[in-house]
Amino acid sequence: MRAKLLGLPPVVTGQERAGEFCGRLEQLLVEAGEVFPRADLRRRAAACLRGLLGPLSRKNGWQVSGHAGEASPWGQQHLLDRAVRDADELRDFTRRCVVAGLDDGGAGAGPAGCGVLAAGEAGFAKKGRASAGVARQYTGTLGGVFPCQIGVMAAWATSAGQALAGRELYLPREWAGDRERRRAAHIPGTAGFAAKPRLAEAMIARILPDLPAGRVQAAADEVYGRDGAFRAFLEGLRLPYAVNVQANTTVLPRPGWRHFARLVERAAAGGDRAGLPAGPGRPGTRPWQWRVRQVPGPGAEIGGGAWVRWVIARRRPDNPAERDYYLAWGPPETPVEELVRVPGARWRAEEAIKLAKPAAGMAGYEVRSFHGWYRHITLAQLAAAFLAVQAAAEGGTGTPDAPAAAAERGGTG
Repeated sequence: MRAKLLGLPPVVTGQERAGEFCGRLEQLLVEAGEVFPRADLRRRAAACLRGLLGPLSRKNGWQVSGHAGEASPWGQQHLLDRAVRDADELRDFTRRCVVAGLDDGGAGAGPAGCGVLAAGEAGFAKKGRASAGVARQYTGTLGGVFPCQIGVMAAWATSAGQALAGRELYLPREWAGDRERRRAAHIPGTAGFAAKPRLAEAMIARILPDLPAGRVQAAADEVYGRDGAFRAFLEGLRLPYAVNVQANTTVLPRPGWRHFARLVERAAAGGDRAGLPAGPGRPGTRPWQWRVRQVPGPGAEIGGGAWVRWVIARRRPDNPAERDYYLAWGPPETPVEELVRVPGARWRAEEAIKLAKPAAGMAGYEVRSFHGWYRHITLAQLAAAFLAVQAAAEGGTGTPDAPAAAAERGGTG
């Protein structure tokens, strides 16, 4: 009371913050436990989540089990492999937690207070041939071509923070007809080859009904943005977007104006580039130079209330030769200052993946089966979502420091 009368903020100790963190975690465990059919699975899932949030050097079955006081990893292996349960129920629970926990009341990370639904991917280094979907393939998160698994991810970002809200395992073509490998990895017959944009479409269609109506923008990197069917899918949902594309992407049918790079160069004499930041809230953000041009497109006439397309190019003032190109689609009245917020917010998916890998053990799994991958990734995404929501509640966008304090006191064990 005295602090209130004097206008002084109350002193909150690390112990009190750790206690509050643990209380919220226990509430989450109770709510998440409802999706598990048996009491033993609920206990193991709770132990797994505590371990994923704990101060472990590696968050595999052995260390998570040891953190729970178990002598062997059998219980955790059973949870991820042999237990009869549906990982999609926990996926839907995680998505609802992300949407509710990152609700910012319309402040938004995109134009006009919209949130940004960003598609991206995460690579997981794997040796051998047994893990479902493993192959030598390129992944930006690992920085080259490596034997790895690739997960297509969807992140929901608002001004409060960002967290992963969907996941799909990419199966390369070499797995499509290899019955022996598929049988050994327990890949169901319904799971065949699907291009990454098709996996992203399935996630977006699943997530969109839970997002605030009319307050969503889509963003994606070049793997998805260069796919015309993916852009047509977003337009069919009437979901505005700004996606990364290649410099030689066709824009207009006229000779000499077909490619992004050519169109940008021809428009260069029309005025100076706008110096605007790449997006809200990113530490150390420097201004980029943007050029935005509205163009007609198939089935989209400029004016008359119809939605329109823009070509967007950005570059660093200190390195004008290095450019990024984007294709955007949305309401024609969208201001340039707001339009560039969507491609600038695409990094939020990368930030969500970076949080989930070390802080929530998303890359620490040792499972090989198809369903084991989904079960582990879903549990890790729930753990990472909990951290993101707690950071949002404390007014930040990073990982709160309460987990470390709680772990030191045994609160998460």
